[in-house]
Amino acid sequence: MKEQEKKEEDIIELRSEEFQEVLSGIPPWILRWGITTVAIIVVILLIGSSIFKYPDTITSTITLTGSKPAANIVAKSSGKLQELFVQDNQLVQTGDYLAVIENPAKTADILYLKKFLHKYMSYPDSIVSLPLKDMNLGLCQALYSSYYLALSQYIQFRKLGYYQDKIDIMKDRISRNKKRYRDMLYQEELVSQQLAIAYKQYQRDSTLHIKGAVSGKSLETTYNQYIGGQLSMENMHSTLENLHIQLAEMKENLLDTEYQYIDKESTLTTQLKSLTIQLLTEIQAWEISYALIAPIPGKVTFTNYWIENQNIISGDIAFSVIPSSNNKLIGKALLPAERSGKVKVGQKVNIRFSNYPDNEFGLVKGKIQNISLISVKVEAKNHYVVEIDLPDGLTTTYDKVLPFVSGMEGQADIITNDLSLLERILLPMKKILNESL
Repeated sequence: MKEQEKKEEDIIELRSEEFQEVLSGIPPWILRWGITTVAIIVVILLIGSSIFKYPDTITSTITLTGSKPAANIVAKSSGKLQELFVQDNQLVQTGDYLAVIENPAKTADILYLKKFLHKYMSYPDSIVSLPLKDMNLGLCQALYSSYYLALSQYIQFRKLGYYQDKIDIMKDRISRNKKRYRDMLYQEELVSQQLAIAYKQYQRDSTLHIKGAVSGKSLETTYNQYIGGQLSMENMHSTLENLHIQLAEMKENLLDTEYQYIDKESTLTTQLKSLTIQLLTEIQAWEISYALIAPIPGKVTFTNYWIENQNIISGDIAFSVIPSSNNKLIGKALLPAERSGKVKVGQKVNIRFSNYPDNEFGLVKGKIQNISLISVKVEAKNHYVVEIDLPDGLTTTYDKVLPFVSGMEGQADIITNDLSLLERILLPMKKILNESL
């Protein structure tokens, strides 16, 4: 046994000597090629590490919205959906009725009255007939009765035209009396001329009577003519004065009648406008309580309610309206305060939406547009709100266009420093050198 172990040790020693001889006799070309190969590999690694970049990212949550966010329509009262006027994904305009919650009023009557009232407010003189009398207006019924009575009085006032006719008659009388007054002035001028002639004739006859050329009887006749002319002149003055007084009284009566007309019309108009405004206010209150109305133009989306007679609870979101045009997409990201100083406007962002896996649909590229100056607390931690612009919309890196859904959530990777591998290797060394200096 011992002899066998000794033989094995001799063999190992012999082989070790042979191995040492081989090592000591390595050809020079092998060394040269080995060193060259290692140098090339090192150079390739250095060049590759300087070319290939490994971005430094900060991850945050993102919610996609638009410059015109979706409008949620919240129920203000509880009850059944009495009427549903639209279908899911239907285009609607501002002010369109989407649905009405059960209430005592008839929707068609409310809409008819609302249209009638707006027409009166815009063109009050165009109203020549009364609206429907028997309508089911719920809580607006009592006020509508007062409005109906006031409107009927106003229309009757305009149709009869009592004051206007009376004013026209009085103006005609005044016009006629003015003409008569002008005629009397002309007659007064003629009488005055006749009186002057009679006076001259009387003076001539008086002179001739003294000379005996005219008899006393002829002189008396001339004198009587002169006296008659004076009486006619006095009567003319009296008539003109009476006409002047009558004209003044007529003008005064005309002013009184015009005032009564204006006062009556103003009273009726003011009362009617006041009741109109009150009714519109009541209708607006009814709409707030029971009507679900589109606040913006867009596409209506059903959430929890989609058929009539469904029970709806006050405070629930019944529908949402998504703006359909000129709606720029904006991402709102919550950036943790930690390392937030590295984030700047203009930096690139890679977005992965939760409902569209990035390995299948690709990434959406974005760019930081704005960073809030003040942080907000979310789950007891400070965050900054970052607005992210999507220059290519929802077109992914796989050239797929994702459908926009308001409130889409995902992950936003903000690329703060796009450093190469070599720069990342050298950064710790640079830090050590700077600290040592």
